[in-house]
Amino acid sequence: MQRFTVKKSTLASSIAFAIGTSFVVPAMAQDAEDEDTPEVITDSAPESPAELDRFEVTGIAFSLLRSMDRKRDAVGVVDAITAEDIGKFPDQNLAESLQRITGVSIDRSNNEGSRITVRGMGPEFNLVTLNGRSMPTAGGRSFDFNDIASEGVSAVEVYKTARADLPTGGIGATVNIITARPLDNPGLTAVIGAKAVHERSSSDSDVGDLDEFTPEISGTFSNTYMDDTFGVRLTASYQERHNREENATVDNWGPNLQLNGGNVNDNNQRADGTWWHPQNVGYGWSDIERTRTNAQLALQYSPNERWNATLDYTYSELETLNNSNSVGIWFECPNIDATINERGTVTQVTQACNDYSTNIARANTIKENDSLGFNLEFQATEALSFKLDAHSSSSELRGGGIGGEPGSSANLIIGNTFCSWCGDVDGAGPFTAAILSQTAFYGSSGIPTFDVSFTNTGPGGAPIDFPAPQDIGSLFGQAFNTEVKNDIDQVQLGGSWLNLESGAISRIDFGFNYQKQEYNTRNAFSGLLPAGFWNTSAQFWPDDSFTLADFGGLLSEFSGGGGFSESRYYTAPFDAVVDAFETVGSTNFPCCYWPDTNFWGPDFQDPSGDRGRFWSGPLGNNGNSFVEEEINSFYAQVTFQDMFNNMPFNAVVGVRYEDTEVTSIGQELPATEIIWVGGNEFAYEFADETSLRTGEGSNKFWLPQVDMNLEFMPDWIARVAYSKSIARPPVGALGPNRQFVGNPTVRNRRVNTGNPQLLPYESDNLDLAVEWYYAPGSYASITHYRKRVDNFLVTRTRPQFFDLEDPYVGALAEQARAELEAEGISPDDQNVFTRINQILGNDPPTDPIFAQPGDPLAEFQVTAVENEEVGNLFGWEFAIQHMFGDSGFGVQANYTTVSGDVDADTEVLNQQFALEGLSDSGNLIVFYENAYISTRLAVNWRDEFLSGFDQFGAPVFTEEFMPVDLNITYFYSDALSFFFEGLNLTDEVQRTYSRYPEQFLRGNQYGSRFNVGLRYAF
Repeated sequence: MQRFTVKKSTLASSIAFAIGTSFVVPAMAQDAEDEDTPEVITDSAPESPAELDRFEVTGIAFSLLRSMDRKRDAVGVVDAITAEDIGKFPDQNLAESLQRITGVSIDRSNNEGSRITVRGMGPEFNLVTLNGRSMPTAGGRSFDFNDIASEGVSAVEVYKTARADLPTGGIGATVNIITARPLDNPGLTAVIGAKAVHERSSSDSDVGDLDEFTPEISGTFSNTYMDDTFGVRLTASYQERHNREENATVDNWGPNLQLNGGNVNDNNQRADGTWWHPQNVGYGWSDIERTRTNAQLALQYSPNERWNATLDYTYSELETLNNSNSVGIWFECPNIDATINERGTVTQVTQACNDYSTNIARANTIKENDSLGFNLEFQATEALSFKLDAHSSSSELRGGGIGGEPGSSANLIIGNTFCSWCGDVDGAGPFTAAILSQTAFYGSSGIPTFDVSFTNTGPGGAPIDFPAPQDIGSLFGQAFNTEVKNDIDQVQLGGSWLNLESGAISRIDFGFNYQKQEYNTRNAFSGLLPAGFWNTSAQFWPDDSFTLADFGGLLSEFSGGGGFSESRYYTAPFDAVVDAFETVGSTNFPCCYWPDTNFWGPDFQDPSGDRGRFWSGPLGNNGNSFVEEEINSFYAQVTFQDMFNNMPFNAVVGVRYEDTEVTSIGQELPATEIIWVGGNEFAYEFADETSLRTGEGSNKFWLPQVDMNLEFMPDWIARVAYSKSIARPPVGALGPNRQFVGNPTVRNRRVNTGNPQLLPYESDNLDLAVEWYYAPGSYASITHYRKRVDNFLVTRTRPQFFDLEDPYVGALAEQARAELEAEGISPDDQNVFTRINQILGNDPPTDPIFAQPGDPLAEFQVTAVENEEVGNLFGWEFAIQHMFGDSGFGVQANYTTVSGDVDADTEVLNQQFALEGLSDSGNLIVFYENAYISTRLAVNWRDEFLSGFDQFGAPVFTEEFMPVDLNITYFYSDALSFFFEGLNLTDEVQRTYSRYPEQFLRGNQYGSRFNVGLRYAF
C-alpha cells in the first residue's frame, strides 16, 4: 500500500547539504533521537542517498536542521530545540534556549530564565511535561526551568496546538522535555564537562564573602550490554553560582493619602482628581549563593522487538542563600513640600520623618524534586501496540534555616532614632541626631533618588554631617517559614493501531490517564515584632556594634544610580543583629509593644505538630492548606494520510474527556484584635487555636482537536488547526483559607480568601500557518493564531466588616483628635497615639492601644478570585532560518505580535481583569561553524508587559528587556573542546512600575555572567 507523508527525507537532504559545507563539526558521539541519525562522519558529500546513513553532523547547524525537521514533519504547529551533541544542549538553562523559539518569551529570576510565556499566555497557561509526564512544582503549576540542568536533555518540543493524546493544562503551549535513553545510542558513550563561572557582580560584594569563580561539572555515562538489549545511562551535574543583585524599591503608591501642611505644587489633570503618593524609597543589595545538583538514571531492557521496558529516576536539588542589606526612607509624616504631576503622581516629596533605616535580612530555601517512573512498550501484533507509563514524583520547597533557627527568611530593621528620655544605654552615648529633612525624586526612567540631612538634637538643633553609631537602635523584626510540597501519581495507558492495508486512515490512538495531585502548604510568620517605632527604639547597643559603610556606585547601569548625595549607612552581620535583638524585651523599655519572650521565643507547639523556637510572637501559624486534585481522562485520536488533488494531505482528529474532582482543607488562625502600636503602625492579636475550613469542586470537559496540513506546492506547507483546551486555576487560589495580610495599617487592612470551586480556563484555539522550505536547512514561515478564553479569573475586592473593633476611630481616638485641634496641634497619627496614652495616664506615652468595648468595627478589603471574564487574544508569528551555502554562516530570526481585548488600562481605577504576560517578542541568532570553531551570537528581545497588580488594583508593568549572549567553542580534537560563554553582555537591567513609568516599583541590576570550560568525550 502506498503512504503519503510530508517530506520524510528532509533530514537526510539537510544532512547531505551540511556535510558538503565547510562547517562540518567533528562528531563526539551519535545522538540517535531520530532513527535516521547517521553513524559516522566524512568531509565529502555522499554519492547516493543510501550512503546518508553512514554520516553524522553535530553542532549548532545539525541541531537547527533536526529542529526544522520536527517542525516540518508535525501535523500541528510544533517547534523544537534539539541537543547539539550527547549531553550538549545549546544552553545550560532550558528556558534560555526556549526563548529563541518563535512566540516564546521568558520570566527571569536572579537574572536566569525560570518560566516561559507563549504567545502572550503566562506561565500558568503553559504545561511542561518530562517525557510526556505531568511534573510537580512546589508552589504552583508552572514548571521552573531553574530546577533541571540541561545536560541530560536531548530535545525540547513546544506544541502550540493541542493534541488529544497530550495531558491538559497548556492553553499557550505544551512543552515536553525529552531525556535520552541508553538503547537510543547503543554502545559506550562517556562525556565530562567542567566550567568556571564568573559573575561580574560578585566582585562588588560587601554583604557576604562571594567567590568570584565558582565550579560547574557534569558527566554522562551510557553503555549497552547483552547484545544491546540492556542499557544503562547516568547523567549528573553539580553547579555553584555566586552573584550579587542590586536593587531599588518603592513598596507601594497609595491613592489620595493625606498631605499635612507644607507646600504642594499640584499639577494634576485627572478628571477624577485621584493622585498617588509613594510610601518610601530604598536601595538594596543581596549576595546570592545558589547550588544546584541534578542526576538522572535510566535502565532500559528490550529482549526482543516486541518488548521494551524503561525504569528511570530524576533528582534535583536547588539551594539558595541570600544575604541582604537595604537602606531607605519612609514617608508617613507631614510634608514640607511636594510636587504632583499632570497624571496625579507625586514626583518630589520632602518630609521630616526621622525614618531612615537599614534592613539586614537573610533568606535560605531548598527546593528538592524527585521522580521515579516506569515505561513498558508492547508490540502485540504487527499493527497493534500498547504503552504503559507510570510515575510517582514530588517537589518540595522548604526553609534552609536562618539565624541558627529553622525558617526560610527573616529581616531585622535598625535605624536612626531619637529618644530624649532614654539616656545612656548599654554603652551607647547620648543621642545626637535626628532627621532634618528627607527628600526623594521620582522620574519616568531610571531609579528614584533621595537625600537625607540631619540635625543635632541638642540645643539649637544645628545641622550635622551624619549620625553617630550611638544613634542607631532597634526598630522591628519579622521572620517567615514556608513549606510547600506537591506530589503527583500518574498512570497512562495507551494503544496504537496501524492500518497496514489501503485507505486514508493510517493510525488510531487511544488511551486512559489517571492523575492524582496533592498540594500541601504550611506558612508561619512571627508577626511584625516591634522593637521601636516612630523615633524610638527598644534597644541600643555599644558604638562598636555597627560598621559605617558606603553604597556609592550602586545601580550604576540605571539613570540616577551610581553617584548618591548620601551613601553612608550603618550595618552589622545578620547573625550579630539576631543576637542583639535577642536582648529586646518588654522590660527593657516601656516604649514598645513586644511579646513577653525574646525575639525567637520559647519552644512552641504549632498546629502542624512541628516544634521549634521560631514561631512565637503575635502569630505562630499563618494557615496550613491541603488541596487534592484527581483527574480521570480518556482520549481517541485518528490520523489520516492521503492525496488531495495530487497534493500530500495529513490530518489528525481527536477528542479528550476530562473529569476532575477537587478537595481542599485548611487551617487558619483568625485575628481576634487590632492593636495600635504607634504612629501609623498596627498589629494583630491572633486566636490561640486554629480553625478548620473545607471546600470541594468538580468539573468535566470534552476537548476536541483537528490538525490538518497540505503540501500545496513542493516545499510549501499550509496548516490549519482548531482545538479546545483548558488550563487549571492556580493552586493557591483553590485553598479555603482566609488570610489576614500583613499588618492592619489604616489604609491597608486586607484579607485574602480562596475558592475551591474555581473552574479551569477554557480556550477555543485557531491556527493558520504557511511554511516554505526553500533550501536545505532554510525555511520561512508565517502563522496567525486566535484564542477565545473563557473563565478568566477576576480578582474581586469588596469591603467587609469582621468582629474586630478599630482603636483608630474609637472613642478615645476621637477625644484625642478633638483635644489636639482645640490646642492648635496637628492631629496626625503619632500625635493622636501619644495623646491617647496621656489620656490613659501612661508615662512615657508609648504603650500599645487596644480597642475599647463599643468602638466601631474595622472595615477590611476582602479579596477573592472568581471565574468571570471572556478574553480574545490574537497575533502573528514570523520566522526565518537561513544557512548561507558553504560559507559556514547561518541566521535565525523571528518576531511575534500579541494583541487582544485583555490589555490593562492605566487610567481605570481598581481594574479587575487583564492578561498578565502579554507582550511582543523577537529573537536574532547569528552563527558560524567550521571544523575547528563554533560561534553563536544571540539577541533576545521582549517588549514591556503586564506582570501583575499592586495591592490597590493598579497594573504593574515590566519594561522591555534585550540581553545579548555569546557562545564560542573551539574543537581541539574529536574528543576535546573548549568553550566560552558570555551572558547578558550588555548589562541589561530590569525595571518595573505601577500604572505610569514615574510610579517606580523596582529596579534590578545583575551584570554579565561568563563561563569558561572544557568538554571531553571518551
